[in-house]
Amino acid sequence: MLEAIKNRRSIRTYTDKEVEEEKIIEILKSAMQAPSSKNSSPWEFIVVDDKEILTKLSKTHHKSKQIKDAKLCIAVTGNKERFFKPGKWIHDLGACTQNILLECTNQGLASCWIGVHPKRKVMDKVREVLNLPENLTPYSLVSIGYSDEENEFVDKFDKNKIHRNRFE
Repeated sequence: MLEAIKNRRSIRTYTDKEVEEEKIIEILKSAMQAPSSKNSSPWEFIVVDDKEILTKLSKTHHKSKQIKDAKLCIAVTGNKERFFKPGKWIHDLGACTQNILLECTNQGLASCWIGVHPKRKVMDKVREVLNLPENLTPYSLVSIGYSDEENEFVDKFDKNKIHRNRFE
């Protein structure tokens, strides 16, 4: 998994190759392993592979254009009935989305996180396209597919961002 962490990149170009169902299941299993406040597991997922819906989702946000070319998109939503502590669900779904991205890399897939929450207009557009029930809050979209784009390691380590015991 350490290799997936080091090699994960936002990739926005996709080939026509289909994503295998078993890989999708592994991605969702990994998503559901994320930590959550009070073990609430507030996430629910909409797996979108219909081209018409992918095209509509690609128009919900100025940074979502690549969704139309992806083989699938996972919409990460929060179930309000499982929001046990105010605001904690946001962290839970962030961890969940990161697990999706890491498992995509682990499975040899390209992916890109498109933020939806807290932009009300974007949330409303995603809700409309996916016909979400009122209890589900759109949080993020993750475009997924195979890509020919080269994924090179970029070392982001910066020792100047590390402080011991207090800020110095």
